[in-house]
Amino acid sequence: MPARPLHAPRWMPLLLLAALALSGCDLFGANDDESRVTTDVVVANSGNFSAQDGSLTLYSPADSSATQNDINVAFINSLALYENQLYVVDNTQPDNAGRITVFSPETLDPVGQISNPRPPRSIAFAEGDKGYVSNLSRFDGFDPLPSTVSVVDLDRNVVVDSVSVGRSPRGIGIAAGKAFVANAADGTLSVLDATADTVRSTLSLNCTRPKSVFVDEEEELAVVCQGGGDQPSEVLFLNPRSTEIVTRVTLGAPVGSANATQSAYYSDSAEELYAVSGGAFGSGTGEIFRVDTDANALATTLQVPPNDGLIGISAVGYDAVAQDLYVTRLPVNDSGGPLYTANGMALVLDRDGAVVTRFETGNSPGYVAFLRDAQ
Repeated sequence: MPARPLHAPRWMPLLLLAALALSGCDLFGANDDESRVTTDVVVANSGNFSAQDGSLTLYSPADSSATQNDINVAFINSLALYENQLYVVDNTQPDNAGRITVFSPETLDPVGQISNPRPPRSIAFAEGDKGYVSNLSRFDGFDPLPSTVSVVDLDRNVVVDSVSVGRSPRGIGIAAGKAFVANAADGTLSVLDATADTVRSTLSLNCTRPKSVFVDEEEELAVVCQGGGDQPSEVLFLNPRSTEIVTRVTLGAPVGSANATQSAYYSDSAEELYAVSGGAFGSGTGEIFRVDTDANALATTLQVPPNDGLIGISAVGYDAVAQDLYVTRLPVNDSGGPLYTANGMALVLDRDGAVVTRFETGNSPGYVAFLRDAQ
């Protein structure tokens, strides 16, 4: 007679959970290790460009505490999270180049670094441990020259190739085996083959200064065009396979960051895109545009609450779990413009745009990201 299989009693899982709780372990990833950073939100403080003193502000919504962290980087342009690592993209002024430093998001210890031949603007990730980095253009007088995208081997943290694209490349989106690079000065998208790392085509968008590129939940490409002058700001939705524009959503004011950094944010789980009219010197209106990327339509326009001591909007991010909207602002200098040598402020807004709380950031806050699955 074959032996009967043994089954654990039904109370065993409960006993195991109780034992783990008593031992201080947490099945959901938290623990009592004092070296672990338990914050949910990270604000990249670009810093003063001349001082090259970028830093991070870590904010914990649980206890409304903000901690400043000097991470030994230069002027921060952007952040990215990938495979449980935090990528900090910064310019290094002395050599007119840049780097991408890789940090553990739990401890903020550096775990790798990528040297880049040009000042990098943003990084995007493709399959097969490959990254693409858009590089700041060189200039002939005031006119940017065609630039490049660096191809990065993420296993070895080295640049292995470069691809020529248009003028002032900014955001990059990866979809349908292609990398789409927004060339801000040309109003175009360079379409790269993400296997061969070659340019397949260049798409004319008929919009002004495309900068941010996202891939939404429906696998459409969302491109935020800044607008300016007589041209409106827009969000364009493209089919990445046919590369055709599906929808154009017009916004109500020029999109931009007072720090020339993060002016748009996409939340996967909320299926919402946020863009801000935050430029300083009167070029921004303080409006925040919420775009429904499921319906491909403008859902709401909010107004950042006025404050005589703050100017512009320098970064934006949305936590879909708590339904909190984060916007960072710069202090005002004696002439009424932005002050780039003092700490900024982050406002936490509810869905209606009312201030829930605020916290001080470091110098020139320029990018908002979430260290946990808060998108």
